[in-house]
Order: sequence, then C-alpha cells, then structure tokens
Amino acid sequence: MFKSTPIAAALLGMALTATPAFAKDVEVRYSDLNLATVEGQKTLDKRIERAAREACHYDVRVTGSRLPTAESRACYNKALDSAKTMMASKIEAAQEAQLGG
Repeated sequence: MFKSTPIAAALLGMALTATPAFAKDVEVRYSDLNLATVEGQKTLDKRIERAAREACHYDVRVTGSRLPTAESRACYNKALDSAKTMMASKIEAAQEAQLGG
C-alpha cells in the first residue's frame, strides 16, 4: 500500500524541474500519516510547505532585505503547486481505500 512508501525526492524533485539552479531535492515522507483524515492531510501540507521552503532557499535573506528573492518566491510557489497536485491523487486513493473502494 502506498501509505507506507516514502516520497523520496520525487515529490519536490519533480516539482522543481524548471526552477532555479539553486533548488534542491527534498524528501517528504508520509508513511506515518493517514491521508484519509483531515489531520493527516494538514500534517502533510505542513511538511510539503517546509520542504518547499528548504528546497527553494525561501528563508535565506539577501543582505539589506527581509524578503525572499523573487527567484526563491517563484520556486517556492511552483514547488507547492506541483506537490499539492501530486498529493491530491494520493489523498483521494487513501480515502477510497478507507471506504473499501
């Protein structure tokens, strides 16, 4: 069952294929989560967001600014969009499995 399989680099790695050269692959695991529950989905969402911030150096600040660079913001937004799209199918499958479908 997919629930016990980690998403190793594939989740954000695929999401970052057309992003800046500084972006890196980050592993997001969800094997410990029940994606059929709201709590599991919220936890996964937080993990994805944290991984996107790390992969895109979103929290690295340029001297003289408290804001992330435009490249980091674009990378972060693209990573989140791609990762959440990929995870939607995993969540749907978990919910169907729980219902016996």
